[in-house]
Amino acid sequence: MSPTSLHHRPLAALFLAALLALHAIPRAHAAQSNRFERKVKVPTPAVKSFTILPPFATTVGTSRPTATGAPTRQPAADSQDAARAIAKTYLTETLGFPETEFVIKNVVTASSGVTAVYARQLINGLEVVNADVNISIKNGQIVALGDSFYRGARPSRPDLDALSGAASTTGKSPADAFKALAAFIGAPTPTSVNVMVPASTTMSDESNWSAAPVFEITSEIATAPVPVQYHYVQNGNNLKLAYSFQLKQTAHWYHGHINMQTGDVEAVNDWAAAARYPVIPVGEQSPDKGPIVIVDSAAVVMTNASPNGWHDNTVRQFTTTQGNNADVRPNTNDDAQNVPPDGGADLDFTKFAPVFATADPNDFAAGSAAAGNFQDDNYGKGGFGSDHVGAQVQVADGVNTEFFITPPDGQRPLVGAFLYTYTTPKRDSVFDLVIPHHEYFHGVSSRLTGGPANPNCLSTREAAGLSEGWSDMFALAVDVLDNPTVTRNTATPFAPYVAGNPAGLRTYPYTSDMAVNPSTYSFLALDAYQEVHKAGEVWASMLWEVYWNLVDMYGCGPIEKADLTNGNALWLQLIMDGLKIQNCNPDFVTARNSILIADVLLTGGANSCLIWRGFAKRGLGSTATAGLYVDSFTVPPQCSL
Repeated sequence: MSPTSLHHRPLAALFLAALLALHAIPRAHAAQSNRFERKVKVPTPAVKSFTILPPFATTVGTSRPTATGAPTRQPAADSQDAARAIAKTYLTETLGFPETEFVIKNVVTASSGVTAVYARQLINGLEVVNADVNISIKNGQIVALGDSFYRGARPSRPDLDALSGAASTTGKSPADAFKALAAFIGAPTPTSVNVMVPASTTMSDESNWSAAPVFEITSEIATAPVPVQYHYVQNGNNLKLAYSFQLKQTAHWYHGHINMQTGDVEAVNDWAAAARYPVIPVGEQSPDKGPIVIVDSAAVVMTNASPNGWHDNTVRQFTTTQGNNADVRPNTNDDAQNVPPDGGADLDFTKFAPVFATADPNDFAAGSAAAGNFQDDNYGKGGFGSDHVGAQVQVADGVNTEFFITPPDGQRPLVGAFLYTYTTPKRDSVFDLVIPHHEYFHGVSSRLTGGPANPNCLSTREAAGLSEGWSDMFALAVDVLDNPTVTRNTATPFAPYVAGNPAGLRTYPYTSDMAVNPSTYSFLALDAYQEVHKAGEVWASMLWEVYWNLVDMYGCGPIEKADLTNGNALWLQLIMDGLKIQNCNPDFVTARNSILIADVLLTGGANSCLIWRGFAKRGLGSTATAGLYVDSFTVPPQCSL
């Protein structure tokens, strides 16, 4: 592509401040805050499987590439009602679960014509929080299946009123369980825990047990009322009856499950992805790469996504950095700065543009906050609304990190960006574009894996590592790789602007040169790679190889145009489709397989060998085994050169 095309799509660092995500961005540096690095506890499901079924003449690992990787014309996607019916039939007749023992949480259609159906198991009318089946359907046939439903003995129906009563001698009260959760996550001991039954439901209203809170708790350690439900948690071949809490704090949102009888912590997941604007153009990456430019919203607002612009939430028009997608403002130590910047009646935010060469970040907090996206109103295009992002920049209570907390669809995410202290003066992470793009994709991967209603499906160590890798490569694909000077062998650091050095924040720069970046699957067995960001570097290195195999074959074009004849857009589409296909809490092998089956469904498997060679170069070849972390550099026989 031509160099001039890089400047045809200037999205704002100011705009993208709202697009931050789940975990902290980290770090090759040793001295830094671990404010957001508390460990959470996730039990292993009794059954964990992912199966690709062969409805086509070709299956993953056997299909041969054709002359082009462009998608073949596909029949119209199955209707969501038809897919729901197929999934119910499979669950009842093949898997043997009566309709009273599951609930369909989401039905999502992908661009390849695949419809993904996500089911949650019910036992005694209560959800089993880590028991999910996701079924991918195309042309009336099931093509992939992920299954973690509980198969053990069913417990007798519990007397919930007796167990949760304040005077119970056999169970813990909701207040005591809430205090146990607070202690586990390291929160201050709450001095006030007020338990109430919401007016909209009662403890005896069985139809609401799996859908609505049976209690709400207010406490000074929570920033909003805490909904409390009854759930089961499977641990091996056992079920534990638990209170499930959604504890929202300033920079965390915990989904915690506390044993109703013992008070033990069974599982905890942290969901911690017409105006004029001064922007850093996508492709320039940071102030070190290119200058601030001024854009008119008419040139950048996508009317199919935001028909009323960025400053309208369908109830009112804002002149500040608020609207349908986000409410963005600083959160510094200076209360006078902690208000949304106001562009006035003309929505002119150019006055907030910082002068990076001379200014301390504290002098341009308003410029850092002019940002936005996720939506209150989805304009009839599906999903739940009322979930615009609450975004904070230059957050005062931490450094060298950021977060994006992703609750289920319909609940508002929370994001925060911090200053990085590796340079003098400090640098604002909002202006290193790979960071907000990295964080934004955490939100995407969390809502697409396991379905929009279940943000707990990237919570195991390996799945969380995958999440970090997807986010790194998405950010690089959008901000760095769409540049004619970059090739697969270019040593590409991650976030060198905030790091203040050319090496960036990762152990190795991303490149196909194995002498510069030697990452392979076997690295996951090393002690240092038990940390999720380190594991993510391995996955991102694999995705890098797949990306360049597709780009070298089909070329590179503006990624936001979604022209799937271009290798970079095709790569992103396969990633997105694979997220919808894969099971809850995937490992590296099943995540790889999901991308392969996504290509079968989108192109008839035209790119299977390009994909296989990319993964095999980094040790995730055809004989790699999940959990063993032994390198396999082999590809299927038909892919051998």
